[in-house]
This record gives sequence, C-alpha cells and structure tokens, in this order.
Amino acid sequence: MLLQYFTRGAWFVTLGTYLGKGLEQPGSYIGFSYSLFGVAAIITPFFVGLIADQFFSTQRLLGGLNIVAGLIMIALSRVTDPSAFVWVLFCYCIVYTPTESLSNSIVFHHLPRKLFPFVRLFGTLGWVLAGLSVNLVLGRFVPGVETTAVPLLLSAGASILLGFYNFTLPATPPQKRDAKVSFKEIIGGSAFGLLRDRNFIVFLAAALLIGIPIQMYFAFFNMFLNDIGVANVASKMSLGQISEAVFMIFVPFLIMRIGFKWMMALGLAFWAIRYFLFAYITVDATALILFSILIHGACYDFFNVTGSMYVDLKAGVKMRAAAQGLFMLVFLGLGKFFGSNLAGLISTRYATADSYQWDGIFTTTGYITVGVTLFFILCFHDKTKTDLSE
Repeated sequence: MLLQYFTRGAWFVTLGTYLGKGLEQPGSYIGFSYSLFGVAAIITPFFVGLIADQFFSTQRLLGGLNIVAGLIMIALSRVTDPSAFVWVLFCYCIVYTPTESLSNSIVFHHLPRKLFPFVRLFGTLGWVLAGLSVNLVLGRFVPGVETTAVPLLLSAGASILLGFYNFTLPATPPQKRDAKVSFKEIIGGSAFGLLRDRNFIVFLAAALLIGIPIQMYFAFFNMFLNDIGVANVASKMSLGQISEAVFMIFVPFLIMRIGFKWMMALGLAFWAIRYFLFAYITVDATALILFSILIHGACYDFFNVTGSMYVDLKAGVKMRAAAQGLFMLVFLGLGKFFGSNLAGLISTRYATADSYQWDGIFTTTGYITVGVTLFFILCFHDKTKTDLSE
C-alpha cells in the first residue's frame, strides 16, 4: 500500500503545475489530461476484475501491471508534444488504474474488514513520502521541480520496484477458476446485481458527483498555491495525507457507531466546507492554508475509504473484485472524467489574462459540493451499523 500510493502521489498532485507552467497548457487541457484517468477507469476495472476472479492470482497480475506502468511513465517523462503526451498518459492510466482496486481485493481476501483502514493507512504514508520527496529531496537538486517532469521519473522508479514486490504478496488465487464464463461476466455484469439496491445506486451517484470537487482539488490546488506564491507546495499538501493517517484510525470505530450513511455524509460535508475556505486563502493566510489542507483526511477517509468498505460488505466474497471494479469505474472512472472536464470548464470560466479568479472557482465548486451532500443525506437511507470484525 505504501508503494502503491507513492507511485501516484509522486506525479498526480504536481501534474497540473507541470502542464500549466512547464508545458504552458490552458486549464481545459489540464482538466482533460486528468480526465484520462477516469476514461481508463471506465474501460479497465471490470475486465481486470474478471481476470483476477477467474484466471490469474491477483498478486501476479498486480505485479505485472505495476512494472509495465513504470516503463510507460519513463516514456511519458520524455514527451513534450501536447498531443503525444495525452496518448502516452492515457496508456499509463489504462495500465495503472486497476491496480488500486486489486490492492484492495488482496487486503479484503486475507484480513477482517476492520483492519482495512489500518492497512490502507500505509497508502496514505506513501502519498506523504512522495510529496515530501518531491520538494525536500528532488527540489534540492532541481530548481522549480514541480514545473518539470522529474516527479514522473520518481513515480516510474517506485512503480517498477512495487511491481517486483507485488510478486512476494500472499497468494491470492482466483475465486472462480472452474466456473463457466458468460458474456455477462466478461463485461462485469455480475456486479450489476448490486444496482437492485436503491441505496447502492444513491451511493454510486454521490461517488460520481463528488468527482467534480475532488478533481478540482487535485488538478488546480497545487497550481493555485504556487500562483499566489506559497513555497514548497507539494510538501505542504502532503500534510493532507498525514491527516488521512490520523482520521483513518477513527474510521472503524465511527462506522460501528454512526453507520455508513453518516460517515459518508460527513466526508461530503467536509469537502463543501473546504472549498469555501479555499475561496478566502491568500499567501499570508498561513493558518487557513494549513487548516484547509489538514481536513483532507476527513474528506477522503470518511467517504472514499468508508465507501470501499461499504462496497465490500455489499458484494461478498464471490464478486469482490468485480464490485470493487464497479466502484472504481464510477468513482475513479466516470467521476474523474466528468469531474476533471467540468473542473477545466469552471477554471476556464474564471480565467484571466495571466492567471485565474480563484475565489470564483472555489466558491462555485463549494456550492456544487453542498448540493451533492444534501442529495446524499436526503436519498440514502441505509443506516446499518455494521460489525467489522468478520
């Protein structure tokens, strides 16, 4: 988990700054580039989930994908042509995207659900180490490192190392090796049975809609802080992952006491609060900057991590990988695709000659997030408090 999220943390946060400042591309291009991650998540999870459930051991599939992803990332770091960059980035996303859900599947296969947040905690630490490495290590040797392709090379090295390490993980054999494969299973249809549950549909809809504020944060917040003159932005943003680690400790405790509904509703509400805080940030507002970053843990853990556990609880053993793939399709796929492109359109709406009207961007995003939060609270009625010891 530490290496899994180190590989994405090394490039994902700084990519917007690299594209905007290094390659001098507009906000719409930045939004579209981030949306490729979502397109890949639409295409790949069901097929890879089927392969993991039917044909190959999950840890071996995971290892192969991460090694190939690292090699593609090396190629991406050498591309400067905007059109070629998009295609190579898309190839990387196709290979990388399934690895996060496969990692979750391995954890759920071997451990009780209540331990998932503590294992996932190391993913958070990996993201923190990636952000610190960009500024405090690479930044010592490369001036303006966030505007260069060097973070991509850092990600590539970690990905290849991770790939070889994946082969040493506990054996996770296919769950349905001898079962007959139907066309319905090939397209991931086994997980669609979950859509008969109205609450599950509402959950997926919220996961889709929250993609707008999440992608606005990842695509533009790094550029915003650089734009107003904040120093060592990647390192400061890694504080958000430190807060993830802290909040993660409380996830199992709170789920068993207030239930999945109010855990996920709190996560959505914190996103809304956060964007209204962003609208008032200036370079001198150090305390506000730090506070708005530090509540990232509540935003991410209470919805994203809790959501993964909710999906696993609903799916059961037989369609675990396919169900996680369905969640990733909606959350990382459709959510990132539409969220990234809408974030790009919102930023373009508030673009100026040489920068952006950041207060307008963040206020608009805040109102959208309030709407998503109210929708979830009013329409999601599963208030079950679950024993996570199984």
